[in-house]
Amino acid sequence: MERKLWYAKEAGTWEEALPLGNGRMGAMVFGGVFRDRFQINEDTLWTGCPGKCTTEHSMEELADIRRLLKERKYDEAHRALSETMADVNSQMYVPYGSIFIDMIQEKTKCEITDYRRELDLESGIARTAFLYNGERIEKEAFVSLADDVLVVHIKCQKGKQFHIYQAVTLENSVRESGGAIETQGRCPTDRNNVYTDEESVRFCSLMKALPGDCGQLAPGGNSVMASGVSEITILFSLKTSFNGYDKMPVSQGREYVNACRTALEAASAYGYEALKQRHTEAYGKYYNRVSLWIDGEDYSALPTDERIRNAGAGTVDNGLVSLLFDYGRYLTICASQPGTQPMNLQGIWNERPIPPWASNYTMNINTQMNYWPVETCDLPECHMPLMVMLKELAEKGNHYGLRGWASWHNSDLWRFNYEATKNPIWGFWQMGGFWTARHIWEHYLHTRDQAFLREYYPVLTGAADFLEDWMVEDEEGHLTTSPSTSPENEFIWNGSRCSVCEGSAMDLSIIYDLLDKTVKAGQILGEDTKHYLELLGRIRPVTTGEDGRILEWGCALEEREPGHRHISHLYGFFPSDIWADAGMDEAVRKTLQGRLDNGGGGTGWSNAWIANVHARLRNPEGVMHHIRHMFAASIYPNMMDAHPPFQIDGNFGILSAICEALMQSHTGEIQLLPALPEEWKSGEVRGFVTRGGEKISFRWKDHKAERIH
Repeated sequence: MERKLWYAKEAGTWEEALPLGNGRMGAMVFGGVFRDRFQINEDTLWTGCPGKCTTEHSMEELADIRRLLKERKYDEAHRALSETMADVNSQMYVPYGSIFIDMIQEKTKCEITDYRRELDLESGIARTAFLYNGERIEKEAFVSLADDVLVVHIKCQKGKQFHIYQAVTLENSVRESGGAIETQGRCPTDRNNVYTDEESVRFCSLMKALPGDCGQLAPGGNSVMASGVSEITILFSLKTSFNGYDKMPVSQGREYVNACRTALEAASAYGYEALKQRHTEAYGKYYNRVSLWIDGEDYSALPTDERIRNAGAGTVDNGLVSLLFDYGRYLTICASQPGTQPMNLQGIWNERPIPPWASNYTMNINTQMNYWPVETCDLPECHMPLMVMLKELAEKGNHYGLRGWASWHNSDLWRFNYEATKNPIWGFWQMGGFWTARHIWEHYLHTRDQAFLREYYPVLTGAADFLEDWMVEDEEGHLTTSPSTSPENEFIWNGSRCSVCEGSAMDLSIIYDLLDKTVKAGQILGEDTKHYLELLGRIRPVTTGEDGRILEWGCALEEREPGHRHISHLYGFFPSDIWADAGMDEAVRKTLQGRLDNGGGGTGWSNAWIANVHARLRNPEGVMHHIRHMFAASIYPNMMDAHPPFQIDGNFGILSAICEALMQSHTGEIQLLPALPEEWKSGEVRGFVTRGGEKISFRWKDHKAERIH
């Protein structure tokens, strides 16, 4: 069965366009007939520069707040904590702009028939084809994993005229250079999208058209006119001055103009077919490692947007589930490669100069969810950008004068590690980096790479050292956090909306998990872990209330929003494994049901998180319900996740849920088909990786699995 997204009309909106990428550069392809658009991003085009925030805090600032919390004066503690916050924000991820290709109409009247645009997940190539007054015109496009350029190829039966030009959203200047259009410019100097004399990231792009055996090119200004061409290849290269999170992007920036020219010249030396072959081979090295087939009626003759609507209305389309699975793997390969930046809220695809939530790294679920499925799907290299970011955050330390490091709710290209805004509900949560540090352990479990574990062990111990300095003793002698929050959620106290507490379930679970993995890693490496083991034994346990639900804020408090989108207090169950043998299943069920009974799980990533919890609970109908919900309410026509607006995390979260339904290994044992939906009667998996580092393949029929080789 072909693994293609396809459509019978050109994209009318960005959410209908199809994504391309090579980890560093991304493009959204619209597939227009007379005007085609390729919207461009590059993963280091961010506003600002290092050192935009220099606020330092002291632990003395927290003394009164901690006293208020012990006295259960939560409303006063909330106000007092707000006053200490620095009112700062991360920088923004900004788009480069767009390339347009206009086909000049030859007649006043024309007929367009047999239109089709598609994204071939097996090759990583987008294609558009149609008949123009009976003449076939074909376009192919990809961002080359091998040659680091955007490649667009157009083939006609007769000579055509094309106008190829750019619209750049950033401050820029344009000139012709050696037959190419060269654009140089800079990013805004702060997140307000303004330009000052401060430093910011610089960039250079080159766009060049290469005709086939006939035709004429006339480059000039910001465009190229191509006349009489029956075949043309457009190459686009883009490089920036970014030289590291701690380097000023101009005075300490890397050379980028010659690098851009070199990349374009190297790609120009190949013919189109060679460029395509080099890309598909480099892409296939990742994509072909894993496959999933689920038996069912074949609806591939229908356009993908129609299939999504039908599945949302109740049609059982197992092929669409398999397509969603492969699409998640495709997006990972395209958005996270060794040496690139980690995937942000939108992966690498963002059209807006001022994007939602700055398209930053939101580290209270979204950044981590982006990487949940990478190891099971045998993409460990794609995990490395996140690991590098962790090491860089550890290098930045913390702004409380404590040992070790911490990263809060948000981060960015410059590894912003401050509490954001003046509201604790959004910003005062110093566990984001510690949650992310769990990925170090996941990478080790799946790869069994001890050299990697030794390299990253200081990141774990640095986090543990910060936590030891940060935590306080409660009345029973347990260690807990104060002040604490449960991300983005509030409770009611004395008629006021509050978010500040002592020892939220989320904080305590992450701390226990972090210390547990630090001890285990140290034991593997032969390190002395006695001290961390003692700390682990003193962490306050997560508790349940009279109704059996987990106490989100550490004690019974009135929920302001019982159906809140975050299920932070279930962290210990998923994605963590610390409750695997703790008899917490019933408490998790009751806690989750309480959220769902009050309307929770509506947003894309929240829906995906809940699907994963259902898989761990061995509830196949719960898994399938939330996959159906994604098709009904949390997915755009191009199959990208709808928060709404677009956030990419839900794509990876639902991919993770499909994996968890088919295979789990978090308990130390391999469990096949632990949460198999009833409608997945038979199928086959090839290439999953377990937490023991074993690659396994299996097929199933009537809920019985058989290992295959």
